[in-house]
Amino acid sequence: MASYSLHIERENRISESEWLAICDSDSSLRVQHTAKATTPQTGETIEIQTPNSCVWTSPILRRKYHFTYANGSITLGSDKAQIKKAKQLAQLLDAKVVGDEGEEY
Repeated sequence: MASYSLHIERENRISESEWLAICDSDSSLRVQHTAKATTPQTGETIEIQTPNSCVWTSPILRRKYHFTYANGSITLGSDKAQIKKAKQLAQLLDAKVVGDEGEEY
């Protein structure tokens, strides 16, 4: 089963420098150029390059959420807390939060 993604987008592409400036100005966001995970079966650590991505830690849930920058937009998951944060970020970028099928959130 494929996951469903949301995106922060606008007509004019979001630049890397603009996105990173937003990340730097928000103390709840941390720039992360690599993501690491451990496989439960083997304990092996896997590292994936995620250039210009940010991790947001929810102050209420204490859970980490990833915002991945690529090709002028930011991709995220569909958790309610993450969508709420994405809307705040989109407002700063004069952008919208849209789903894979083009629906606006």
